[in-house]
Amino acid sequence: MKSTMTAVAALMIGAAFAAPPAAAQSGYGPQGAPQTSAQSNQEADSNLPQPKTSREAQKALVALQAAVKANNGADVVAKVAEANAAAKTVDDRYMVGALQYKYAAAAKDDTMRAQAIEQMAASGFKGAPMATLYVDLGATYTRLKQDQRASEAYQHALQLRPNDVEATAGLAESKAAQGQAAEALALLQKGIALQSTGGAKAPESWYKRALQIAWKGKLPQAVQISRDWVATYPSNDSWVNALVIYQNVGSLDDAHALDLMRLKRSVKVLTAGDYFNYGDIAVRKGFPGEAKAILEQGFAANAIKKSDPSFSQLYTLASQRSNGDRASLPAAPSATASAHQLLVVGDAYYGYGDFAKATEFYKAALAKSDGDANAANLHLGMALAGAGDKAGAAAAFAKVGGDYADLAKYWLLSVGANA
Repeated sequence: MKSTMTAVAALMIGAAFAAPPAAAQSGYGPQGAPQTSAQSNQEADSNLPQPKTSREAQKALVALQAAVKANNGADVVAKVAEANAAAKTVDDRYMVGALQYKYAAAAKDDTMRAQAIEQMAASGFKGAPMATLYVDLGATYTRLKQDQRASEAYQHALQLRPNDVEATAGLAESKAAQGQAAEALALLQKGIALQSTGGAKAPESWYKRALQIAWKGKLPQAVQISRDWVATYPSNDSWVNALVIYQNVGSLDDAHALDLMRLKRSVKVLTAGDYFNYGDIAVRKGFPGEAKAILEQGFAANAIKKSDPSFSQLYTLASQRSNGDRASLPAAPSATASAHQLLVVGDAYYGYGDFAKATEFYKAALAKSDGDANAANLHLGMALAGAGDKAGAAAAFAKVGGDYADLAKYWLLSVGANA
């Protein structure tokens, strides 16, 4: 015969929900998808039936309850053994685990906590909030540095609640801890997608963590994830990190490096080192006016010092070579000029901030059959962006392919278009 133990059941209520969310433990921040949030999971779990314990186990359970209330660890261990010996039903076994959990959570004893959760999950009690228990178990094993067991627990949770964001985050972390970067990244991307529905978006910390795992694991998805971060959370921080990723993924030649510096200038994330590299490449590529202008910008912003010999020497060289340079530029495209020649003149005008003239020469270069349409469209987009024509710029950037495609996608983001 069974009886409801109200006092014991009161201790059990909420016990399965005492674990901090797995995502919060990993620094992911609040969850964004209502259908997978901790709150909605708790609401669903609260509707589950409460256990009804047997008369045979009642005395041992009351004694265990008293030990838990007294916060007596040694007595709790002894009383757990006695209660398990007295347990006759699945409800009894679940209640033993629930009371043990109550003590372990308060005492921050993760070894005992894991034992308690394992007992509740294995009890067979039909009212057990199984998915929530397994999420808690995964988080507990994570703290115990038992990553394989954590993975198994989170996988159980996801079998029961496939779109559970906390379990997804927890499993991702356990995979990362085991060196399985690709699997971890796929899970984080799934979690981001789950939360980015109906106009919502995943917390920024999810993008940062995904990028960290992709970068550390040398995964090719790092570049795209960096752009996803910028697209969702455009800021100085996201731009700086995204462009560092792009810059370091492959070895950039001077042409690509210069276009990258131009983008950094456009989104205002140039560092002191960037100012020097920008000026140095621009001078060597034959654009002294652009080098002089960018160095003067750095001096005015106190980002770099004119008293620094490296910058003062570079500025002197740029100033000398820019004398008469702009006046020597052709006023209009020549019909006999090659696409490359037209592109170079367009770049010179771009460096002087004359975006209208630059656009004219870039369009002329595109009309030639002997040129690099990808480079010309990229530069046309840059000039149109500089002139404030965001729609025109986006259209030009969208046409860029080849080895300029990734950079063009960053430029697309800079004008507010999806990459």
